Amino acid sequence: MAKHTQTDDELWLQVREDSHEAFEQLYARYLKSIFTEIHKRILDRDEAEDLTQEVFLSLWEKRANINPRGAFYPYVYGMAVNRVLNYFRRNKIPASFIRAWETLPEDLANLSELPEAFKNAEALEMEQLLKAERASLTQKMRKVYDLRYEKKFSIAQIASDLSISPNTVHNHLKEVRKRFARSLQKSSFVL
Repeated sequence: MAKHTQTDDELWLQVREDSHEAFEQLYARYLKSIFTEIHKRILDRDEAEDLTQEVFLSLWEKRANINPRGAFYPYVYGMAVNRVLNYFRRNKIPASFIRAWETLPEDLANLSELPEAFKNAEALEMEQLLKAERASLTQKMRKVYDLRYEKKFSIAQIASDLSISPNTVHNHLKEVRKRFARSLQKSSFVL
């Protein structure tokens, strides 16, 4: 006879009644994914482990008062996000990075949408940084960039079209890549 696997809701009801065993099951079920989400944003493994433990310790300590609306994982994920934000504030992480976290739409239907929201915010910010950097390029560099990456011209075609040597095209493209890389390092998502 197959053993019944309890749902998160069933386990949480038991946790609220002080069941260590039920808590251990939830802990085992979500430890790795919560740690992974925290560690994606805080690269220091020890700090990420500490914050993960804080999330679960807080769950246990406040179990009598916690009554997640909806699924359990998004609730725990939200706790992890708050721990990360607090960590950023304590460690004076740039305000623009914290704002990106805090300005997520409050009406997200489900916290499971948060990772996608962060990806979208990161992509938008990086797109804006690259657009600003592109605008600051010299006219010649911008033309080389446009021909290479927008119109997909070969190095030889660009050299011929602009009446410059292929080596000069390479040098312009190398400088554009360096500038773009420096620009992307200004992203609030890059720590």
